[in-house]
Order: sequence, then C-alpha cells, then structure tokens
Amino acid sequence: MVESDDLDGHLVREAAAKSLVDHIFFEADAQSSHERGQALARIAITATVALLLLLHTATTATPLSGRSELNLLVGIGYAVFSVPYYRWIIRQPRCCRWRRYLVIALDLGVTAYFTFAFGLAGLGFYAGFLWVIIGNGLRYGPHYLAVAAALGTAFFLLATLGNGSLSSQPGIVMGLLLGLLLMPRFFLAMIHRLGDANRLLAKKKQEAEYQATHDALTGLPNRTLLEGILARELAAAKRDGLRLAVAFIDLDSFKSINDNFGHHAGDELLRQFAACLQGRVRGSDTVARLGGDEFIVLLHNCGDPGTVAAVVGQLFACSGRYYRIGHQETYVTWSCGVAVYPHDGNSGSALIKHADTAMYQAKSAGSGQFRLYDVAMSAEVAEQLELRESLRRGIEQRQFEVHYQPQVSLPGERIENVEALVRWRHPLRGLLYPGDFIDAAEQTGLIVDIGYLVLEQAVADARCWREQGLGEIRVHVNISPHQLTQPGFVDRVRRMCETHRCPPASLGLEITENTLISDLDATSDVLARLRGDGFIISMDDFGTGFSSLGYLKSLPIDRLKIDRSFVRDIPGDAYDCTLIEATLMIGRQLGLGLIAEGVETPEQRAWLVQRGCTQMQGFLFAPALPAARLEAMLKKSG
Repeated sequence: MVESDDLDGHLVREAAAKSLVDHIFFEADAQSSHERGQALARIAITATVALLLLLHTATTATPLSGRSELNLLVGIGYAVFSVPYYRWIIRQPRCCRWRRYLVIALDLGVTAYFTFAFGLAGLGFYAGFLWVIIGNGLRYGPHYLAVAAALGTAFFLLATLGNGSLSSQPGIVMGLLLGLLLMPRFFLAMIHRLGDANRLLAKKKQEAEYQATHDALTGLPNRTLLEGILARELAAAKRDGLRLAVAFIDLDSFKSINDNFGHHAGDELLRQFAACLQGRVRGSDTVARLGGDEFIVLLHNCGDPGTVAAVVGQLFACSGRYYRIGHQETYVTWSCGVAVYPHDGNSGSALIKHADTAMYQAKSAGSGQFRLYDVAMSAEVAEQLELRESLRRGIEQRQFEVHYQPQVSLPGERIENVEALVRWRHPLRGLLYPGDFIDAAEQTGLIVDIGYLVLEQAVADARCWREQGLGEIRVHVNISPHQLTQPGFVDRVRRMCETHRCPPASLGLEITENTLISDLDATSDVLARLRGDGFIISMDDFGTGFSSLGYLKSLPIDRLKIDRSFVRDIPGDAYDCTLIEATLMIGRQLGLGLIAEGVETPEQRAWLVQRGCTQMQGFLFAPALPAARLEAMLKKSG
C-alpha cells in the first residue's frame, strides 16, 4: 500500500509538473518560437566563433593546421546547417518528436566534438552541454530533459576519454560528469515543486473566487455573481431583442421554522429548497440566493408569456409540500413575484426591485401565491399557470380519458387496429381535446405522466376486448419524445403488458417523424429493443418533418402513417397526389405497412384504394369513440 501511495504521489507530481510546463511552454506557437530562437542562437554562435577564428588567423598570419581547418569547417558547417533548419521550422511550426531528438543529438555531438578537439581546454564547452540539456528540459518538458541528459552524459564521457582529459585530470572530469548527472535531477525537482506550487495556487484562487461569488450554504450564485450574470443577459437581450424574467421567491414563515426546529434545521431546509429549485428550471436559467430565505430565479430568453408561465409553473413543485429535516417533516410554501424585461425595467436592479415588490403583493394575498409586476401580462401568464396546475390535479384525480378511433382495412372496412387518443374531462371546461393542453403538458414534462396513463388504459382495454371475444384488436398509442427518452421506458412498457396479460403484438407505438430525427442513435436503440420484444412501431405524420430515405431504411419501423395534411386535398391537388403516390411506392419497396389518416370523403377513399392503400383512418369511417361505444361497434361488426 505504501509503494502504491508513493507511486500515486509521484504520478500526481509528474502530472502537476507537466501541467506547469504545458501551460507555460507547450503551446504550438510557443514551441515554434523556442525552436526558432534556438536555431538563430545556433547560427549566431557558430558564425561568430568561425569569424573570430578567421580574423585571428588573418591578423597573426598563422596558417591553419589540419586540426584547426577541420574545427573551422565543423563550425561553419553547423552554422550553414542551421539556416535550412530554421526555414524548416518556419514552414512547419508544429514540431514532431523525432525532429527535436535530431537537433538535441546534433547540438550535443558538436559540443562533444569541440570538447574532444581542444583537450583539457575543451572543458570550456561544458556550458554548452548544460545549455542543451537544461534548455530543452525547461522549454519542452521533463521527457526531453531526460533524453538530453542521457545523451549529453554519454557524449561528454566519450569526448573526455578520447582527448585524454579523463586520464590526465580525472578529478575535474568526474566532477563535471557528476554535475551532468545531478543537474537535470535538480531542475526536474524544481519543475515538480513549481508544478505543486502552481496547482496549489490555482486551487486556492478557484476557492477564493468561488467563495466570493457563491453562497456558502447552498452553493448557489450569490448577489455579486447574479448581478454580473444579469448584466450580461440584459446586454444580450437588448442586442437581440429578447425577453428575460426575474422571479423573486421568499419562503413563508421561515422564521418560525428556525425558532421551532433550530437554525441547523433552517439551513438544511434552505439546502433542500435550493436543490429543488435547481432541478425544476431549464439548463439555461440561473438560481441564486440573495440571503436569508430569499431566492432569485433568472429566466433566460423568455420568448412569450407561456414560457414564463411554464418555468414558474415548474417552480410550484417546490412549494406546498413537505420537506424532511432529520426525523421530522415541515410543510413549506413560498411567495413569488415576477418581473419581465423590457416591460418591467431595463436594468438588473430595477427588475429585482420590481420582482421584490410583486413578491410582497403575493405574500399579502396569502401563502403559496405569486404575482406579476406587469399587470398587462398578468391575465395571460396566470391563465397558463392555472392550466398547468389544473393538469397536475387532473393527473392526480385521473380526469384523463382514452378514446379510440378505428383504423379500417379495405375492402370490408374490418377494424383490426385502433388509435388511442387522450381526452381531458375538465371539471369546469368540459371535454378538452389534445390541442387544448398537449403543448402545456410537453413544456412542463407532465406529458410523461399523461402518456403512461394512456398506455395503461389502452393495454387494459385491449385485454378486455380480447377476453370478450371481439378479436385481436391492436391498440396504437402515441409516444411523446419526453416519454421515449425516459430511463426505464422499455422496461415499464414490458411490465404493463405482463401485468395485463397483453401480448406485445397487441400494442403499437406511434412516434412522430421529428422525434426520430432529434436523437437518431438513442431513439433507434430504444425502438429496436421494443420491436425485438414484438411491439409494432409506426412513424406518425410521415412527410411533415425533415424526411430522409436513408433513416427510413435503417430505423426499426413497421409502418408509415400518411399525414392528414396530404390527404385533405386529394384528389383535387396534383401536388399532394404525387407525394402520396411516392410515399406508397417507397413504403411498398421497403416492406412497410401503410395507412392514410384523415380520410373524410368517399372520393379520397376511392382514390387511395385505386393506388393500393387499403388501411385508412378518418371521420368517413368513425370519429374517436369512448371505449364503451367502440365495443358496441366491434360487436355489431362482428
């Protein structure tokens, strides 16, 4: 365990050191700059040495010996080599590893040659070894430091051994050699320490910034951060002509909770309430705590009052409920005021102030209330919020009904399939159709609960009809995109069928075309699992979205439904006739079942039959009927 801990610590230090070097030196532009600098320095140094040697020869009139001439040629040659190398760096600034290995080896090789050539005096080139080793390590990281140190030690040992310095002055050479071995380790340790210090400093800086901009109790943005976010969002809203809203929330009777249960209980309640708010807003919205029991929810890009109402309606789930604090539960309500930009203010402070004013108006009306500062928007948003609250009550009280529209097979108009369509038996407004509430249900996520109610009822009715001997009627149910992407959706559908002893082939699932396209991979996987179990998969409203023949072939689909918008004007509209004929041909070629919905006239029926479409649905045959009336129709037709 100790060895493992040491290894982990070593790896952490290595990572910290590498992070530091990467941060300072390892960007592509910085690497190229360092390489260019080294190349220019190499040209300048070698050219200067060669020039001085030539000047010395010229002024002293001393002819060059063979060794001196070779030294001069090596210096000039290396300077000349450095020129195309410099141009190479300019053309290809991103360095590859082997190029750096090459230049390290060449630098060390030339330095070793001059150390060898000048005998004991060549030890003056020791600084060149250190420059190559440490310079590469500091610029490019510990890996190159280690490579340069190993090569440099080997070259230095060979050079001093070759020129006799090792035998004539062993103490000096061994001391310098020891320096080559230890100096890289010293710089590596320095890099590690700098990395640790940099990491610790960055961590403390992040902690300080976080503490300065976030509430210590809940972790939410505090007033300082909220004002900055609000200023940026207001600037964007002014630039793009958008709306945003500020909801000011204050807990009712929070002081009594502190007095009765203690401040620790109040703190726990605030944490739970903050978590609830965060879980109920959109990803683009911001929840902040001003202090005490006051919270702000900043609603970004509220295009219409319905969006404001939808998000505020979601927040109602955090009010009028019990929160568990230790072994006790406390009932919590809140008062909420809403101000909307630009109607209620053009600055962050004005919006917060007006939302605060609206909140106090709500508090004066009783617990669990909200008010809009903008009176002009009050009626519309309040209507939206009331609809959402009514939806929640409707789900709890099971006010939703399932009606069934027959899907007939021609000739003979046999009923083998029906489509389940939801209706809301509202206690005050009577029977409501999907167009009156589906959008609100989708926005609040309540469509998932409604969808499961419809599925449960459809499966139960299918079993009932089968037990009455009315035939193997398959029920097709529309599935919302929210419902399809719910974790455990497939397992829940399976359990429903098992509970009601309903075979999967008796249940069809209808998915809209845009649902399939929104997340093709995830949707395809879910549908494949359902189809593998025996459920029938239909694509509803085919042709109204962004159709692609490619995904039609790859997706696990059993049949296509031709949308009513294409059927409505046939046979008089040549364009719609052509589209339907093409769809029928594609469906037959792909082996898919085809059904036309919205058939209302005998002319439409005749035209579709003539072109081979024998599955139809529409008012010509029957509207959507309650289960009892459908049973009577099935008995009569049987």
